Amino acid sequence: MWTLVAHQKELLALAEQLTGTSTYYLDTEFDSRADRTTLCLLQLHAEGRTFLIDTLAIGDISSLGATLGRRGVTWVLHGAHQDIPLLTRALRLNEPPRLFDTQIGWGLSSPEPATSFAYLTYRLLGTRHSKQHQTDDWTRRPLSNSQLEYAAHDVNSLPPMHASILRRIIELGREGAVHDACFDLLCGSSDAPEFLSVESFRNAWQLEPSGQIALSALVEWFNALSPSEREQTFESKLLWSLANRMPTTSEALRQVRGLPRLPQAQQEHIISLIQRARSCSPTAAQLIEPPPYATFERLQLDAWLEYVRTLACAKAEVSKELVLGGKRLRQLKELVLKEGFDGLTPASLERTLSGWQYSLIGEALCWAAGRIATPTSLG
Repeated sequence: MWTLVAHQKELLALAEQLTGTSTYYLDTEFDSRADRTTLCLLQLHAEGRTFLIDTLAIGDISSLGATLGRRGVTWVLHGAHQDIPLLTRALRLNEPPRLFDTQIGWGLSSPEPATSFAYLTYRLLGTRHSKQHQTDDWTRRPLSNSQLEYAAHDVNSLPPMHASILRRIIELGREGAVHDACFDLLCGSSDAPEFLSVESFRNAWQLEPSGQIALSALVEWFNALSPSEREQTFESKLLWSLANRMPTTSEALRQVRGLPRLPQAQQEHIISLIQRARSCSPTAAQLIEPPPYATFERLQLDAWLEYVRTLACAKAEVSKELVLGGKRLRQLKELVLKEGFDGLTPASLERTLSGWQYSLIGEALCWAAGRIATPTSLG
């Protein structure tokens, strides 16, 4: 059974009723367009009861924020990458409380990443459920009884799914790591921005000497920006475009394809770096050699590292894509290139991985690296 909440007065009563609850099971239905995403329905299960909150009918649901956003409570969701920003905005929260995403929890106790809700429901509960309303227009009112039943079913399935995954997580001794992983993966990593070098740009060797000097200066400037400043500027790939076009006026700067309109002070600084590079003698730059697209040594390194990752994740019983995805795998490769095949040590891995990743996979990575024969050269 479920209760439809469609009025502000009912929402206020619900907020008061659920104040003492420690775990909330949440799901959403939303409408996604090119320019906006609209929260249409919030499904909430707590204390054995299910509430379907019509966010379009009520409008402002922030009165529920003090209840759902209390310190010490847990939200349980599935595949919540889109749900979290919608909910925190609608509830006017700076950030969500402790999170348990069943998709992530399953990936941290099995080899399977990014499993669908329907698949996991079948694997854990043995039930099949029609997804006939998955692509409905949830902005249309009134909602049919069939739509409401569909919405209630998914959130009603979360408690037993959560309990099943949590038992396995506790057996593996990684409950804290899962909560840390959920927050990290759903709310954005606190990692420092990726450090760039001239070598980060494959075609840097094609630039004129002054362009190579300009690229080096632009990279140094870009690396010094804070994470928030980087977000407010432009994509790093445009640094090569600037070094290639070498604009020395605001008008020329605006003609660089893909470059957004920049603050005046930033425009002036970029132009000054490029003017300085233009004035340098061509002999001031040591011309860059074109890097090879591939070498047999690097292919062997990639294969070795992939085998290490696979063996380590199998030993730790976690999904390799979830724990050691593309960015982390690249960082491990850089670590091996810098420190050699014996560079995967507890100390170096602790510096490279985030806390929850190291706790789950650090020991297994060291074990796997010591078991697999290494290629003769890094190249």
